[in-house]
Order: sequence, then C-alpha cells, then structure tokens
Amino acid sequence: MKLFVLGLIGSLLAVGAAHAAPIRVQAGAEPETVGMGDPIRYVVVARLPRGNGDVPSVRIFADAGPLAQVGPARTTRSTDGSFVVVTLEQHLACLDLSCTPARGVRRVRLPVARVAAGRAGDVVATGRADPVTILLEPRVAGAAVGAATPPYRQQTALSGADDRAGHLVTPLIVAAAVLLLLALLLGMLALRPRSTARAREAELVRAVRLLRESARRPVPDRRRAADLVSRVAGSAGACEVADDASQLAWSASSPKPEGTVALAERAEAGR
Repeated sequence: MKLFVLGLIGSLLAVGAAHAAPIRVQAGAEPETVGMGDPIRYVVVARLPRGNGDVPSVRIFADAGPLAQVGPARTTRSTDGSFVVVTLEQHLACLDLSCTPARGVRRVRLPVARVAAGRAGDVVATGRADPVTILLEPRVAGAAVGAATPPYRQQTALSGADDRAGHLVTPLIVAAAVLLLLALLLGMLALRPRSTARAREAELVRAVRLLRESARRPVPDRRRAADLVSRVAGSAGACEVADDASQLAWSASSPKPEGTVALAERAEAGR
C-alpha cells in the first residue's frame, strides 16, 4: 500500500515539474478489477504550493458513487519543500444492485474527485483528478449458470379417460399463468416510478434543510451543504437549482448567509 501511495505522489511531482499550476490532483484505485463485495482501496492525492510561507486549508471531495464505504476514511498531510501534499484514503466495495454485474464485466465510473484550497474561508485554488473506473466481474460465469439442470421433475401426463380433459386444462393453466405474470409486471412498473420519485424528493428535502441550517455555521459547512444540494437536485432533474448550488459551493468568494438562505428558498419553490 505504501508503494501505491508513493507512486501516486511521484506521478504528481513529475506532472508538477512539467506544468506549473497552483494545484494538481491524481486519483487511483487498487485493485482495478474486483468481484461483488471485494475491498477496493481508493486514494486521492493533491499537491499544491504553500504560497508565502503560510499553509493553505485543503479539502478533498471524493464521492464513492454507487460503491459503499466499508471503513473510515483517512486523510494525511505532509510538506515537501515549498509544497503541501494531502492524501485521502478510502476503502470501498460493491454491496448494492446499482453496481452489481449482470452479464459479463461491468464498468463503474466513480464521480470525479475535486480539491479546493483556501485561506480564511476563501477558495484560492481548485483542481480535479482524471476519472477512475472500476471493473466488476461476476462471481459465476454465464455458461456455468446455463449448464445447471433442474433438480426436480414432476409427472404431468394424463392417462386413459383424463386425456380429453387434459387438452383443455393445460391451455387454461398456461393462459392464467401468463395473465398473472403480466399483472405482476404492470404492478411493479406502476409502483417503481412513484417510489423512486418519493425517495429523490426526500433526499432533496433533507439537502435543502441542511443548506438552510448551514447559513448559521462557518463557510466550509455552507459549501458542503450547497454541493450536496447540487448533486441531489441534479439527480432529481432540477438542473437550474443544481447549477446555482454548484456555483455557490465552488465560488471564489465566501458564500454569504443571505445567499445560502435565498438558494434554499429557490430550491423549495422549485420542488
């Protein structure tokens, strides 16, 4: 693991020497190919100049997307000459149907990791890493599943005088089974959009409440609350609210309490 982190930091040093920029970010996952439930080590490394002797405040935003976080995240900070190096390490795993491979290998692309550096509550530099993709392999091959034979057999043939009735009963049973399956399918299709919409509405209500409450807290809390509203509103289709919240979260100037409350009111009005 130490070699993995040192490799990421070494790559950042090489990039920083070739292209002078205020902040450099690199993300990586190990291993890149896993199965359902296997642990994944996700590391984001940010490297930026210290400036005029003072050490900036650095925050790394690395969402796990459809993957689940299976352990506490760990952030380390060090200095390398006139540079600050901040490393965020997370342990993830696929534990949900949203990332489970169905047929063959499934590619899961994690949200782009972003970094914001600032002083006295103001953002002075930002950066983002290249996308990280995880390959999820099924535990059992499709050919093995198809080769399984049914474990039970049932006698369905009718004998003697019952043959005439059998010719009529069998089509009726098949038709009843088809109608039952069709009714179940229609019921599932009718209920799924409502449950999904209710879940997204609940997430947006919670995010807007946190945004309104953040107006009474420090600037970093306002930025985090606005970033959460941006992501939740975007998934709910409220693009205008999502854009306004993203601009507030990543603005160069500190978000004001009145601006935070105004955004919360616009989000509530647009639901």
